[in-house]
Amino acid sequence: MIVPNRYSTAGSSVAGGMGEVHACTDQHLNRKVVFKVLKSGEEDRRLLDEQKALLQLRSKHVVQLYDVVEVVDGGVSKQALVLEYIDGNTLAFHSYDVGVELLELLWQISCGLTAIHEAGIIHRDIKPNNIIRNAGGVAKILDFGLSRNSGVNAHTVSAIGTPFFMAPELWSRDAVSFDQAVDVYAFAITALVLLKEKGLPQEICKYPPVPLIPGSLVNCLQGFSPEIINLIEGCLSWDSNARPTMQYVEGILRKHLLFNKHRALLVVNETIHELHAGAAVANIIINPTVAISVRYDGMVFVVSSLMGPILINNIPAAVGMELPACCVITIVLGSSRKFVTFDVSNPEVMP
Repeated sequence: MIVPNRYSTAGSSVAGGMGEVHACTDQHLNRKVVFKVLKSGEEDRRLLDEQKALLQLRSKHVVQLYDVVEVVDGGVSKQALVLEYIDGNTLAFHSYDVGVELLELLWQISCGLTAIHEAGIIHRDIKPNNIIRNAGGVAKILDFGLSRNSGVNAHTVSAIGTPFFMAPELWSRDAVSFDQAVDVYAFAITALVLLKEKGLPQEICKYPPVPLIPGSLVNCLQGFSPEIINLIEGCLSWDSNARPTMQYVEGILRKHLLFNKHRALLVVNETIHELHAGAAVANIIINPTVAISVRYDGMVFVVSSLMGPILINNIPAAVGMELPACCVITIVLGSSRKFVTFDVSNPEVMP
């Protein structure tokens, strides 16, 4: 294979569904890259246009597309994708226990899918084989060979994909339209098959799958919180419109990974109240009839008690109300008002 002068081949290659994958070196930047040489044909020219959309996508959890170039392969000029080289292995089935490690991995996958969906792309083939974890533990989604642009050409006239991971709506014998919810379904199936040997509900093991009985995941996901179990069950909803977005999934998983790691400050005049795992309650008492208490439950900050007319960002406060990460608490005292600022730190999940 003859590549542009900037690159040199490293010798190894692997055949794939879309063509061949070659290890190369970017001599300008002195880094390893991967060349994916596409097969000739109209279908692959169309896929190439969709791959170009990935040039706009930047996420540490999605394989990066660096360039689209021409190479000469077997005397024929062909298009090739220049992709990020990832030193790692694809995810292995039945290799994780329920716990923080799996939760952190699922969060990384959800981050990658959120970025993909925000770029207007449907991956359509999410599964462990298409997710690689590098030497630093960072998970990256790859292989966009079946991807589609959301809302433009997202339809099919036959079942295409990996059967066990295909959402129910993809199994119709008639022409069907689909959206990013198919990736949400595949994400949940991926979560289940990563678990060490546990019996999966028979409903999702059928071809095509049938509606899941509520509560079917409690046994195989035992050890996760009820909120996470319900979240994954929701991702497997028969009704694609009932599945949560990947952005919502990412937010819930992140919240659990950061359990007891948040800190917040309430400033009343010159008095500072700090809230965290070691000091979970702050009481703001103005007088015997006007007061508010804020409690940290490990994941969010909520109003735990309330007396008198109090607003949060100009919305009447109520017991159980979650405080935004940055807000102003307004305490009404007759014709005057007292303002309390509330700010939450922004801890990050790593990697």
